[in-house]
Amino acid sequence: MRSRSREPGRRCLLLRPAGGPPGSRWLSGAFGLAPLVVDGEAEALAAIDREPLAAILVAHSAGPAAVASLVAWAGKQQPDVPVVVLGAAGTVQEAVDALHQGADDYLAPPFDAATLLARLRRLAARPATSPGGPPDGTAFTALVGSSPAIRRVLTAIDKISRYKTNVLVLGESGTGKELIARALHARGLRRQQLFVPINCATLGRELLENELFGHEKGAFTGANERKKGLFEHADGGTLFLDEIAEMDPSTQARLLRVLERNQFRRVGGTVKVKVDLSVIAATNRDLEEAIAAGKFREDLYYRLKVVTLHVPPLRERKEDIPALIDAFIADFNQRNDGKIRGISPPAMKLVMEYDWPGNVRELKNAVESAAILASAETIEAEGFSDLGRRRAAAGEAVRAAPPRPLAAGGLVSVPVGTSLADAERELIAATLERYRNRRDAARVLGLGLRTLYTKLRLYRRGGTGGGSAGTA
Repeated sequence: MRSRSREPGRRCLLLRPAGGPPGSRWLSGAFGLAPLVVDGEAEALAAIDREPLAAILVAHSAGPAAVASLVAWAGKQQPDVPVVVLGAAGTVQEAVDALHQGADDYLAPPFDAATLLARLRRLAARPATSPGGPPDGTAFTALVGSSPAIRRVLTAIDKISRYKTNVLVLGESGTGKELIARALHARGLRRQQLFVPINCATLGRELLENELFGHEKGAFTGANERKKGLFEHADGGTLFLDEIAEMDPSTQARLLRVLERNQFRRVGGTVKVKVDLSVIAATNRDLEEAIAAGKFREDLYYRLKVVTLHVPPLRERKEDIPALIDAFIADFNQRNDGKIRGISPPAMKLVMEYDWPGNVRELKNAVESAAILASAETIEAEGFSDLGRRRAAAGEAVRAAPPRPLAAGGLVSVPVGTSLADAERELIAATLERYRNRRDAARVLGLGLRTLYTKLRLYRRGGTGGGSAGTA
């Protein structure tokens, strides 16, 4: 995002395809601006050179090249002027594409002056970033692609964002859960208010509660004045709670009360503070498993998961990897004035064969590292040589793992005379060795997940005779 001027110019430039929609009458109501409508990219570039502007609007149908060109030229000639794409279909994919091409905002049809005015005011109110910083669109790079898996995510964002509701985002580490949360907010009904993120795993209970709820003056030593918490800062907007599964149980109880009553007390306070906001929570853990283990409140789980959105791992959307690599290279070139054009076929083959346990984050880091070390405009296979070493190390780890206590065919041998309790314990231990995911193990055993956890707790306490399940 480029730095923003607080005083817009007098005219609003609109680039549309030759003779095509949208019209410009609705522009005259925004700021009382005089619309300047041009029908070609060359005319638009000349207009940016010629006079100060309040905003630059580009019809989506003008094409991604026109958007990227105007963003780059405006960044040089009028860096304080926002570039906004006027959508055609109003889909999430259009919005993501526009932001990734460098636009400052995306306006879905139907268009009106009041909405444009509100958007431009919001852009003007954003804090400035350092020159040469990445455009807003880089935050949505993880959503690049056309695979069925990512299309389902985009469709879900489109549906969910129509409502003011709580959302639970589930997915492995590195899949882009926070980016999904930001996309939900940017597309949603609260988009003109703040998006406030916090990672619940980085703070202890007392610090986290202080950050979330704030405190009153004198609440504790060093509390010399009242402090507003993140719930108050996010009032009207969206609070994003990342790694929600790491939250302390007592803090979970306080969070539940806020979600139930839309009010809370600051630390050390007696006055109830009312808020109206949406909460998006994310985790890479199985919350139902955490509930069964007694580590997460079931009532809070159901309050958070009004809607659940599953983010696919990269190994389930490998057809998106070429598009993701193109996006990462473009971002690298923009930030570093780079000249990388792409990667070679052998390099692409190596990348496509790797499973990417770190998902999109790992891919982005690998591409950036390869781009830095590239000796030409094309990244060769040597740039990803580390992937081969990682695959080899993973294979060695599998081969070095201790043998599982299962005979050929997946059988468990239990001597005659073994008690039913001990036989059950051996069977559970062997099943957990075969099925590392405890939900799958419970399903295979025909047990409820809570029942399985109850038995494991009993085994750890020595509730039955000896056996390997005691360390399961």
